[in-house]
Amino acid sequence: MKHLFKDWDTLQDRIRQARSVFLFLDYDGTLTPIVSRPELALCPPEVKRHLEKLRDLPGVHLAIVSGRSLEDVQAKVGVSGIIYAGNHGLEIEKPGARRKNMFVSTGAPELKEITRNVQKALKDLPGILFEEKGPILSVHYRNVPRKCSAQIFRVIEEELQSRKGRWKTTSGKRVLEIRPNVGFDKGKAVKEILKGFRSRGRLPLYLGDDQTDEDAFQVLKGRGISVFIGQSRVPSGADFFLRNPAEVQEFLRRCVDLRRTGFPAPGTP
Repeated sequence: MKHLFKDWDTLQDRIRQARSVFLFLDYDGTLTPIVSRPELALCPPEVKRHLEKLRDLPGVHLAIVSGRSLEDVQAKVGVSGIIYAGNHGLEIEKPGARRKNMFVSTGAPELKEITRNVQKALKDLPGILFEEKGPILSVHYRNVPRKCSAQIFRVIEEELQSRKGRWKTTSGKRVLEIRPNVGFDKGKAVKEILKGFRSRGRLPLYLGDDQTDEDAFQVLKGRGISVFIGQSRVPSGADFFLRNPAEVQEFLRRCVDLRRTGFPAPGTP
């Protein structure tokens, strides 16, 4: 992967000249640094200002696509008039439209049982954190001693052994998620969101830092620009990389300047 700013001369022309620009942004690790506890990951005020400026520019559309619950990521970002996708796209809400649930859970009682069993088996581990997000249970072990990681994986695998076909696990940065086994991910969320917008002259960009963002990178391969947030040595299907959320903030600032001085064609949705 090439660092995005090293190819900026070419990229800035694409961003400036596009009829419409659609920015998809992950939250944790992208707009805000990864922290020890999820509730401490607050959107920096300067990032919020850049998002508000972009939202108000003609021909620019914003979507926050997060593994957090819809309500949580909306509260954390705090910018109105943009699209939010929570739980990796299982919940999508567009401005002025009814929330769209991509999965209607009939397994809530079973997930409650899974949650109780996993919490009981792991409650004595120092630093373990359970986050209930509607149809998803996140088990955060960032603050757990590394020697205990195998125990966490084993407990969850044993709990789901008799439930295969209905529930599955996905992993992120020191987090395991138990989620319904449905064919939906951030890549499909991007497709779903773009359905309502014209494709002619549209430039979609997706910025994300985690394994769950790779599905979105694949969807935009050859159709847009994908940016991995992290070090270039980490395997990723993204086109470019930025090192950290501070560089994402600089990217957003540059996008504001480009779209202010550019002349996108009128009539964009």
